[in-house]
Amino acid sequence: MKYDKKFWQLFGRWLGWLVLTGAALTALFIFSPQLKFLIEPRSIEIKNTSTTGQSTNFWSTNQSGAVNFLLLGAPGEGNDAPDLTDTILVARLDLTQNKIFLFSLPRDLLVKIPDTDSYTRLNALYALNKKNFGHEFDDLIQKVQEITGLTLNHYVFVDLQTVRQLVDIFGGVNVLVAEDIKDTAFPGPNHSFQTFELKAGWRYLDGETALKYMRSRHSAGGDFDRIARQQEVLQALKQKVLALHIWDMTKLLEVYNTLSKNIKSDLTLWQIKNYWSAVKDIPGDNVIKNEISNQNLVVGGQMNLGGETASILKPKAGLENYEEIKNYISNIIK
Repeated sequence: MKYDKKFWQLFGRWLGWLVLTGAALTALFIFSPQLKFLIEPRSIEIKNTSTTGQSTNFWSTNQSGAVNFLLLGAPGEGNDAPDLTDTILVARLDLTQNKIFLFSLPRDLLVKIPDTDSYTRLNALYALNKKNFGHEFDDLIQKVQEITGLTLNHYVFVDLQTVRQLVDIFGGVNVLVAEDIKDTAFPGPNHSFQTFELKAGWRYLDGETALKYMRSRHSAGGDFDRIARQQEVLQALKQKVLALHIWDMTKLLEVYNTLSKNIKSDLTLWQIKNYWSAVKDIPGDNVIKNEISNQNLVVGGQMNLGGETASILKPKAGLENYEEIKNYISNIIK
């Protein structure tokens, strides 16, 4: 699917508000002016909640002028596998080139679990460590660094139920569906599949339909089609939020509580502000997207995982051999 300049300009701006991901962190930044009087940063699961140290030199983690983010999205409660990170993006913000590089990693990539002799799919590493509070992302971060050759400076995790709940709080959102959608392999209950259909044109979506619209992945553009649809829903939510007034106390509290429960990040609120300032003027043409599974770098197969036959991907160079993937990424970002 070809994305026009207007789309990437919009996408680039929204990526700035996410610090490039995933969805609800954008909303957090949008909402912060309205919620300033409510926000206690320690109430949100953001590890580093300091707002001190407001130096303009906030790139200290990477002296090259580039910062790498791990952006994760999971479907959340009500799904057969609520904690599988089916969206795994590495976003590289490079101010020296005035570019943003996006690398979508295949969720089904078979990986060795760090410090064990066992294997699982990449999207299961967070789920396996979810109860290891304070270290639930360690294995996933370590493995993504091995795969990409990039040092990750920050992570953002979004439970996609956030968006469903926010849409319902506002009574639905109006989005322009670019083309007919018919996804016959949309995940259903009890590990089944169901058909999700939506006709092109303006559609008023409730939370459940909006979530399906955002999660459907069976289209030519894959994960990046999904990202485009996520931006459409977020744009519609933005308009709803900005229409709120300070006296809409009940709704403001609902929004704040929803965000607080469903976002995990090591970013401080001050860093969010700074990164937004840094990326907001990067042109859409300078957002470079790459889907690793489409670059002839991985091969498919099947194996038994947890007593069930599962589809998996492996590096073309061999299991746990990420040199071709790392070289590909290195050539893109240089």
